[in-house]
Amino acid sequence: MNLDLQARTEPGARLVELAEKHATDAAYGAEERDRTATFPVEVLAAMQASGFLAGCVPAELGGSGVQSVHDVAVAVNRLARADPSTAIAAIMHLAPPFSLARAWREAVAGGDPEHVAGVERFLTMFGSGRAIVCLAFTEPGTTLLHPQTEAVPDGEGFRLTGRKAFATNSAVAGVVGVSAKLVLPDPEAGPVFSAFFVRRDSEGLTIRDDWDAMGMRASGSNTMVLDGCFVPAANHVPLGPWGRWGPSLLSLTLAASFPLMAAFLGIAEAARGVAVETARTRRKQPTGEPVGHLHGVQRLVAEMDVELAAARGALDRAGVAIDDYYASVPPSEETLDDLHALMAHHQCANLVVKRAAMAVVDAAMTVSGGAGYMSANPLSRLYRDVRAGPFMQPYSPVEAYEYIGRVALGLDPHPEA
Repeated sequence: MNLDLQARTEPGARLVELAEKHATDAAYGAEERDRTATFPVEVLAAMQASGFLAGCVPAELGGSGVQSVHDVAVAVNRLARADPSTAIAAIMHLAPPFSLARAWREAVAGGDPEHVAGVERFLTMFGSGRAIVCLAFTEPGTTLLHPQTEAVPDGEGFRLTGRKAFATNSAVAGVVGVSAKLVLPDPEAGPVFSAFFVRRDSEGLTIRDDWDAMGMRASGSNTMVLDGCFVPAANHVPLGPWGRWGPSLLSLTLAASFPLMAAFLGIAEAARGVAVETARTRRKQPTGEPVGHLHGVQRLVAEMDVELAAARGALDRAGVAIDDYYASVPPSEETLDDLHALMAHHQCANLVVKRAAMAVVDAAMTVSGGAGYMSANPLSRLYRDVRAGPFMQPYSPVEAYEYIGRVALGLDPHPEA
């Protein structure tokens, strides 16, 4: 019986099938890339060539037309079993086209040719595989809703100044999605939370080769500095008031962040596989029997399976809920109340999955004994990679409980804003 998460749609199933093929390439050399903090350039190039990275682009524009965030998560899950760094690199590229495609479909259905053309520029670029995209929304010392990077109008565009951290894919990205605080000339107008698509070769954009972390070492999540970087007006996407959730920003964040938890489920599944193989094959003296004959080891394996069952169930249910909402409500009709309810549900699943992932990897290390502590053992890498989960935005465990509780009680999720 196959208890793995499964795609719910035909395009999603094809994306998962491609992910499983690319996982074979991702696994090869993963240990060396981790050791040297080297980005999986060849693996991402193969994903471009196969059309995997265009999975969320509409079929009419050269992609596979995947419309299920659940299925994107399943594909990311398969990649993460082989190499978590490759998995999070893939989702950072897949996320922007997913939300852009929803806006494009609504514009097409509503007969809005200007909006169609504006969105289509980026979707055709992603669909053709000409550029890998990087999302640069994280900054040190602030929250996702309060970027300190500033954008000011300048002629036919804007000038961006600021510093970004954890910019996954920046090692190879041709286009960077940057969040910023847009300051308007009108003193009575409040700042606008904005996203800008910035070309890698833009003057004033510097990507530092400084990614040196405990885990996810091959993700190319470098620091990015913008020093008066000019961005054309056509590359600006306003997402609501700065410091507050707007429907567009919350919907985009939900779609982008949901598949990330599937990467940590994949880490746990990979660790469980290593532990079970160890328990079956490693023999202990003086009996010479496999260590799996020990009751303590049997208990640990059972605990891993309990955690994985809960994690799969939570992730699967949350993904279905998001898909059902996106399928029934076009972007222009999404409401903050609905989206906060979905985000709170996502955060519940996120806590379940990431707690389970850390517990499973920890149990796998215990089963392995001293062997898992050695750098050559894959558990050593998985143990470090799984620790990246808790601090990933939009909510760390420190913040998630308050957010979930306030949404459940009908309170303003961000009273400090």
